[in-house]
Amino acid sequence: MARPFKIRKVLPSDRASRAAVRILRTRLREFYSHWPDAEETPTPEQLHNQRISGKRLRYSAETVRDLYPDRLALLIDLLKRQQDTLGLIQDCVTQRAMVAVDLARRRNLRARRDEIAALEALLAKYDERQAALFTDLRDIWRGMTRRRFRATLKDLVSHPVEGR
Repeated sequence: MARPFKIRKVLPSDRASRAAVRILRTRLREFYSHWPDAEETPTPEQLHNQRISGKRLRYSAETVRDLYPDRLALLIDLLKRQQDTLGLIQDCVTQRAMVAVDLARRRNLRARRDEIAALEALLAKYDERQAALFTDLRDIWRGMTRRRFRATLKDLVSHPVEGR
Protein backbone atom coordinates (compact mmCIF):
# COMPACT_ATOMS: atom_id res chain seq x y z
CA MET A 1 0.00 0.00 0.00
CA ALA A 2 1.13 3.53 -0.73
CA ARG A 3 2.68 5.27 2.20
CA PRO A 4 1.52 8.84 2.63
CA PHE A 5 4.02 11.55 1.82
CA LYS A 6 5.18 13.35 4.95
CA ILE A 7 3.84 16.84 5.39
CA ARG A 8 6.80 18.99 6.27
CA LYS A 9 7.21 22.37 7.90
CA VAL A 10 3.85 22.49 9.67
CA LEU A 11 3.94 23.67 13.25
CA PRO A 12 1.15 23.71 15.84
CA SER A 13 1.50 27.49 15.99
CA ASP A 14 0.91 27.91 12.23
CA ARG A 15 -2.25 29.51 10.96
CA ALA A 16 -4.78 27.03 9.61
CA SER A 17 -4.46 28.53 6.13
CA ARG A 18 -0.68 27.91 6.05
CA ALA A 19 -1.12 24.32 7.25
CA ALA A 20 -3.87 23.75 4.67
CA VAL A 21 -1.57 24.85 1.85
CA ARG A 22 1.17 22.46 2.97
CA ILE A 23 -1.23 19.57 3.43
CA LEU A 24 -3.03 19.96 0.10
CA ARG A 25 0.12 20.56 -1.94
CA THR A 26 1.72 17.45 -0.42
CA ARG A 27 -1.40 15.35 -1.00
CA LEU A 28 -1.59 16.56 -4.62
CA ARG A 29 2.05 15.63 -5.22
CA GLU A 30 1.46 12.21 -3.67
CA PHE A 31 -1.73 11.65 -5.69
CA TYR A 32 -0.10 12.44 -9.04
CA SER A 33 2.98 10.31 -8.30
CA HIS A 34 1.26 6.95 -8.80
CA TRP A 35 0.15 7.19 -12.44
CA PRO A 36 2.32 9.93 -13.96
CA ASP A 37 1.48 9.28 -17.64
CA ALA A 38 -2.20 8.89 -18.50
CA GLU A 39 -1.25 7.30 -21.82
CA GLU A 40 0.45 4.36 -20.14
CA THR A 41 -1.57 1.55 -18.64
CA PRO A 42 -1.06 1.48 -14.88
CA THR A 43 -0.43 -1.69 -12.93
CA PRO A 44 -3.06 -2.86 -10.44
CA GLU A 45 -0.70 -1.71 -7.67
CA GLN A 46 -0.46 1.79 -9.18
CA LEU A 47 -4.24 2.00 -9.40
CA HIS A 48 -4.62 0.83 -5.82
CA ASN A 49 -2.04 3.33 -4.60
CA GLN A 50 -3.67 6.13 -6.52
CA ARG A 51 -7.05 5.21 -5.08
CA ILE A 52 -5.67 5.35 -1.53
CA SER A 53 -3.83 8.62 -2.22
CA GLY A 54 -6.99 10.01 -3.82
CA LYS A 55 -8.89 9.25 -0.64
CA ARG A 56 -6.27 11.05 1.42
CA LEU A 57 -6.44 14.06 -0.89
CA ARG A 58 -10.23 14.09 -0.92
CA TYR A 59 -10.55 13.79 2.85
CA SER A 60 -7.93 16.51 3.34
CA ALA A 61 -9.77 18.77 0.88
CA GLU A 62 -13.08 18.12 2.62
CA THR A 63 -11.48 18.91 5.99
CA VAL A 64 -10.10 22.30 4.92
CA ARG A 65 -12.98 23.16 2.58
CA ASP A 66 -14.02 26.17 4.71
CA LEU A 67 -10.69 27.83 3.94
CA TYR A 68 -11.44 27.59 0.21
CA PRO A 69 -15.11 28.58 -0.14
CA ASP A 70 -16.58 27.08 -3.32
CA ARG A 71 -13.14 26.41 -4.80
CA LEU A 72 -12.52 22.75 -3.92
CA ALA A 73 -15.89 21.41 -5.10
CA LEU A 74 -14.64 20.40 -8.57
CA LEU A 75 -11.59 18.62 -7.17
CA ILE A 76 -13.68 16.77 -4.59
CA ASP A 77 -16.23 15.79 -7.24
CA LEU A 78 -13.54 14.48 -9.60
CA LEU A 79 -11.93 12.52 -6.79
CA LYS A 80 -15.29 10.97 -5.88
CA ARG A 81 -15.90 9.99 -9.51
CA GLN A 82 -12.44 8.50 -9.81
CA GLN A 83 -12.80 6.58 -6.54
CA ASP A 84 -16.21 5.27 -7.55
CA THR A 85 -14.86 4.10 -10.90
CA LEU A 86 -11.81 2.48 -9.29
CA GLY A 87 -14.13 0.73 -6.84
CA LEU A 88 -16.30 -0.61 -9.67
CA ILE A 89 -13.18 -1.85 -11.49
CA GLN A 90 -12.05 -3.62 -8.33
CA ASP A 91 -15.52 -5.18 -7.98
CA CYS A 92 -15.21 -6.53 -11.53
CA VAL A 93 -11.76 -7.95 -10.82
CA THR A 94 -12.94 -9.64 -7.62
CA GLN A 95 -16.17 -11.03 -9.07
CA ARG A 96 -14.43 -12.21 -12.22
CA ALA A 97 -11.85 -14.06 -10.13
CA MET A 98 -14.60 -15.86 -8.21
CA VAL A 99 -16.35 -16.90 -11.43
CA ALA A 100 -13.02 -18.07 -12.91
CA VAL A 101 -12.43 -20.30 -9.87
CA ASP A 102 -15.93 -21.74 -10.21
CA LEU A 103 -15.40 -22.30 -13.93
CA ALA A 104 -12.13 -24.14 -13.31
CA ARG A 105 -13.81 -26.30 -10.66
CA ARG A 106 -16.70 -27.16 -12.97
CA ARG A 107 -14.33 -28.01 -15.80
CA ASN A 108 -12.45 -30.39 -13.50
CA LEU A 109 -15.75 -32.00 -12.56
CA ARG A 110 -16.64 -32.23 -16.25
CA ALA A 111 -19.78 -30.15 -15.88
CA ARG A 112 -22.34 -29.77 -18.63
CA ARG A 113 -21.33 -27.67 -21.63
CA ASP A 114 -24.16 -25.19 -21.11
CA GLU A 115 -22.94 -24.47 -17.55
CA ILE A 116 -19.41 -23.91 -18.76
CA ALA A 117 -20.61 -21.76 -21.66
CA ALA A 118 -22.69 -19.62 -19.28
CA LEU A 119 -19.70 -19.06 -16.98
CA GLU A 120 -17.44 -18.25 -19.94
CA ALA A 121 -20.01 -15.72 -21.16
CA LEU A 122 -20.13 -14.19 -17.69
CA LEU A 123 -16.33 -13.85 -17.67
CA ALA A 124 -16.50 -12.11 -21.04
CA LYS A 125 -19.11 -9.68 -19.66
CA TYR A 126 -16.86 -8.86 -16.70
CA ASP A 127 -13.98 -8.25 -19.12
CA GLU A 128 -16.15 -5.91 -21.21
CA ARG A 129 -17.39 -4.05 -18.13
CA GLN A 130 -13.88 -3.65 -16.76
CA ALA A 131 -12.60 -2.35 -20.11
CA ALA A 132 -15.43 0.19 -20.32
CA LEU A 133 -14.82 1.34 -16.75
CA PHE A 134 -11.11 1.66 -17.41
CA THR A 135 -11.87 3.83 -20.46
CA ASP A 136 -13.96 6.09 -18.22
CA LEU A 137 -11.20 6.17 -15.63
CA ARG A 138 -8.57 7.04 -18.22
CA ASP A 139 -10.76 9.88 -19.54
CA ILE A 140 -11.09 11.33 -16.04
CA TRP A 141 -7.36 10.94 -15.48
CA ARG A 142 -6.43 12.54 -18.79
CA GLY A 143 -8.39 15.61 -17.80
CA MET A 144 -6.85 15.69 -14.34
CA THR A 145 -3.30 15.33 -15.69
CA ARG A 146 -3.50 18.19 -18.16
CA ARG A 147 -0.78 20.68 -17.43
CA ARG A 148 -3.16 23.62 -17.20
CA PHE A 149 -5.52 21.79 -14.84
CA ARG A 150 -2.65 20.77 -12.54
CA ALA A 151 -1.24 24.31 -12.53
CA THR A 152 -4.68 25.69 -11.68
CA LEU A 153 -5.04 23.18 -8.83
CA LYS A 154 -1.63 24.03 -7.46
CA ASP A 155 -2.42 27.74 -7.59
CA LEU A 156 -5.86 27.22 -6.07
CA VAL A 157 -4.63 25.27 -3.04
CA SER A 158 -1.83 27.78 -2.54
CA HIS A 159 -4.29 30.61 -1.87
CA PRO A 160 -6.82 29.93 0.88
CA VAL A 161 -9.09 32.69 2.09
CA GLU A 162 -6.99 35.02 4.24
CA GLY A 163 -7.70 35.57 7.88
CA ARG A 164 -8.53 31.96 8.72
